[in-house]
Amino acid sequence: MPIFSSKDKNANAIVRKNITEVELNSLTNVYYKKYTLITVFNPEGDDVISNYAYYDGDSKIKNLDLKIYNSLGVKIHDYNIKDFQDVSSVSGSTLYSDARVKYFNYRPTSYPYTVAFLKEIKFDDTSLIPGHNFISNYDTYIKESTYKLYYNKEEWNLLFNEKNFDSYNIDKKEVEGGIVYELKDSPSIPNEELSLPYNLIFPKLEVTSSDFTIAGHKAENISNWNSLGKWFSSELLDGRTELSLETETHIKKITSHAQDPIEKAKIIYKYVQDNTRYISVQVGIGGLQPIIASEVDNVKYGDCKGLSNYTKALLSLVGVDAYYVHVEAGTNKVDFEDNFATLAQGNHAILCIPDEKNLHWIDCTSSTLPFGFLGTFTDDRKAFVMKPDGGQIVKTPQYLNEDNLQLTQAEISFSPKGKIKVLGSMKTYGSQYDSRSSLEHYSLEDLKKRDYKFWSTIHNLNIIKHDMLNNKDEISFVENFEFEGDRYTEISGDRCFVKINVINPDTYVPSRYRNRKTDFYYPRGYQDKDEIKIKIPENYIVEAIPYPVNLKTEFGSYKMEVIKENDHLLYKKTILIKEGKYTKEKYKAFRAFRKSIANAEAQKISFIKQN
Repeated sequence: MPIFSSKDKNANAIVRKNITEVELNSLTNVYYKKYTLITVFNPEGDDVISNYAYYDGDSKIKNLDLKIYNSLGVKIHDYNIKDFQDVSSVSGSTLYSDARVKYFNYRPTSYPYTVAFLKEIKFDDTSLIPGHNFISNYDTYIKESTYKLYYNKEEWNLLFNEKNFDSYNIDKKEVEGGIVYELKDSPSIPNEELSLPYNLIFPKLEVTSSDFTIAGHKAENISNWNSLGKWFSSELLDGRTELSLETETHIKKITSHAQDPIEKAKIIYKYVQDNTRYISVQVGIGGLQPIIASEVDNVKYGDCKGLSNYTKALLSLVGVDAYYVHVEAGTNKVDFEDNFATLAQGNHAILCIPDEKNLHWIDCTSSTLPFGFLGTFTDDRKAFVMKPDGGQIVKTPQYLNEDNLQLTQAEISFSPKGKIKVLGSMKTYGSQYDSRSSLEHYSLEDLKKRDYKFWSTIHNLNIIKHDMLNNKDEISFVENFEFEGDRYTEISGDRCFVKINVINPDTYVPSRYRNRKTDFYYPRGYQDKDEIKIKIPENYIVEAIPYPVNLKTEFGSYKMEVIKENDHLLYKKTILIKEGKYTKEKYKAFRAFRKSIANAEAQKISFIKQN
């Protein structure tokens, strides 16, 4: 096999072939074959290789074949299924699972090298028909990426979701006994700073059938989210909320003083947080169906489905309605498709509780999140809500720009020789609350390490105090801190210079590109407001302060000023960065905006000694 040379000099790897073949033989028989032939040019391209195969109680690996070729195209290794390691495919937090993965961790000794990998798997279920990712990595040239689906068109009613196809030349053609999609000679897409997440840029094909089976449960004529929600509720949720009389009595007792349904819901949510723990359970249909509420009640643990169903059952005891929700969780915001109803789109279960005007969302796997707050794991994305009359796509709460607020107030005193003392507080909301409230669970040693890193501009930092208050009713996190250090000033004769902000400087400047190739994305907006009093040292006067800065752009705004007030200076800053997707042509302006902010934040104040 000759090694493949690329005209695309920026590619870390070339996918010479990426072929997915799927045969729909019956509702309980799907045959899946995947063949990849990939040449890797450097260590950055190693991630393109995927020598693994997942399986569980409803699927069986029929064949694994792996061949490695050196830079001359000579085969140097030949492996089969016996050479692959076999491990659980879920984390150590899983109590029991039949979800497993066979993988081969190949470590190259030189570059380039080529990997040919074939896997064949038989599935007993048709709820999750394999689709195809035509491109899976940045900086990767695609020579050929093909999807072949074979089925009897008179027996199957299939829906296809062609995601992000518009920017790619993907050929689609009907063939005898099936359909073929093909992408050829697609140049690599550079992984530039702030590049769009995969789900917003790479082409992907999803397939689902209106009739399918899950571990013996058969669904028919599922054409939309409403019908899928009805089926899921009747087949997988119904009859799984039974609880003991003892539990029923206890729950009614602890909520007896509450009159408002949402107040009752808050009491029950706290009860679940205090009395259960999250452990993943994935056996057979466990990937979709929750375990019975009474079992969770007995053992005091469950996975996301079990804990959500358990909480829903407890709420029902006191007359509070709750809807079971299927969502795609993770750092990236991935929406369910409005017109493509399939359970393959989600990986997590949560609840929403309706009142007269709103939906209140809770993640029952979290022992720390406040009632009604989802955080960045499941916020701002379309999710599948199962109501009594059927399923519906609903967007989870959004924490947008100003919602993600951080307020910093502090006082700084210092000596001309550089000793500095800081006393202040920081209050956060929204996604900034989500990221900072975890600090209350740090050990003293871990908190100390984190503080030294966060306030790294202070030399010889000594933390005197760092107290916290998590206000879950207001959903705010307050930190009160006190620290000291030295080398705060720069001395030049009778003058000393100090930075205007050493507590919360925003100095991020994105990378410079002469010719930006891709659009860019700022995933989460935020707003920071700082008010810092800097005490003027004795026998010194203010010689010069920075001019006010006021910037307004489509990406956000920045306002800063330093005001003299009696024996101190007041530094005031408000920065707003907006979430958004922007064209590549705007990147230069965005970088200029951030650079202007960084320059403003790095300014200094000049003091001079009085004679």
